[in-house]
Amino acid sequence: MATSSPAAALRRLRRASSQLNAPLAIGLLLVALLAICAAASPLIAPQDPLKTLFRYRGDTLIPPPYPPGTPGMPLGSDALFRDMLSRLIYGSRYTLLFCGVSALGRIALGVTIGMLMGWYRRADRLLGMVVSAWSAVPSLVLAIIPVVLVNRFSTSLPTQTVVFVAALSLTGWAETAVRCRVAVRGLSREPFIEAAYTIGLSRPRVLWRHVLPNLRDLILIEAAYAMGSVLLLVAEMGFLAVVLGGAFRETPADTAGTTRFAEWGSMLAVGVRERGLGSWLMMEPLLAFSLAILAFNLLAEGLRRRR
Repeated sequence: MATSSPAAALRRLRRASSQLNAPLAIGLLLVALLAICAAASPLIAPQDPLKTLFRYRGDTLIPPPYPPGTPGMPLGSDALFRDMLSRLIYGSRYTLLFCGVSALGRIALGVTIGMLMGWYRRADRLLGMVVSAWSAVPSLVLAIIPVVLVNRFSTSLPTQTVVFVAALSLTGWAETAVRCRVAVRGLSREPFIEAAYTIGLSRPRVLWRHVLPNLRDLILIEAAYAMGSVLLLVAEMGFLAVVLGGAFRETPADTAGTTRFAEWGSMLAVGVRERGLGSWLMMEPLLAFSLAILAFNLLAEGLRRRR
């Protein structure tokens, strides 16, 4: 039997590597792991995230926080004796849920406005000014102001949560609207659009029945990018101690009284404040954010390469 030459084998290897969409594969794997971690957190987490775990040296209580590698606490504890690994696992559930809802709201708003801008010339002029003005304001400012105000004047967690999600949804949609507008303008010149007009379909009907389905790939890419962007924004807010539900307070005792769930943003806020007690308090939630942002950005890049 004839054997292939090394040169032929190298060509096949190069061809296979060029066909492999590495960002998509890695992104899907990481996002799947994050989803499993969030969905099965009660089964995966070794401890209750709010349970205090005391460690003693003889009869003497060892003061917290406990460093990574402490028996029963591979990632250490926070200043309130709580297992960091369990809090990160449980925190993925709330952080990814709230960020996911915010990203969907951002995409819904951006795609709707972008379609109207690309399809109707008059709407393009009016909405274009709104998009330009909205893009001029930093996303961090737009998100922080309503969250700070509602946390100051309301103690209702549902109210604070709704405002937090809405504030995140109202940031970053302008970029999606611009890209969607360009895509709709391109589709409006396609032959199948003319064919839809010839059978008597109205402009709104053509837009929603024939243009919107052709934006599916773009919407998926924008949704993945939006998720990474929202996660980054939540991390930035955590550095400034602006978090979901106002869970961050000035003292550990107050934090213990008001933290009703583990969440990466509040963990990062507390970690930044208490980083002098242990660098892992800040670095571990920061690494969790970084991994999640990387996962969704890789997924978006992989989806973009598929188009």
